[in-house]
Amino acid sequence: MKDKLTAAGTLLSVGLTMGCQGMNKQEANADDALAQAFAGAIDKQDFRLFYTTGRRPVVPGFEHLTFKDLEARCGVKAMPGTGDTLRSEADKAARSEAYQYAKNYNLKMYDACINKR
Repeated sequence: MKDKLTAAGTLLSVGLTMGCQGMNKQEANADDALAQAFAGAIDKQDFRLFYTTGRRPVVPGFEHLTFKDLEARCGVKAMPGTGDTLRSEADKAARSEAYQYAKNYNLKMYDACINKR
């Protein structure tokens, strides 16, 4: 019985470790994509911030500021796939991921926008 518990514990530990490593790779890939998008925009002098589409546009990371002010200051561009319609849990997860990406991008881009002059 003790051997079975030890084996189960070992398998659980290995599984968790492998799962976490996979998450780190996904996070690294997302960070790489964000860095590439940011660098490409800076090269083009495109300081626009992403906003979510839908009935009430939101600029992720800057919900406390008005859309019009951000649009006037840095410009805005729509984040694809962020509309109001969510048909499944997968849609909800994708929307959450897109929102987080846009927030991270916007926080970096806003600093670049403010300091461009």
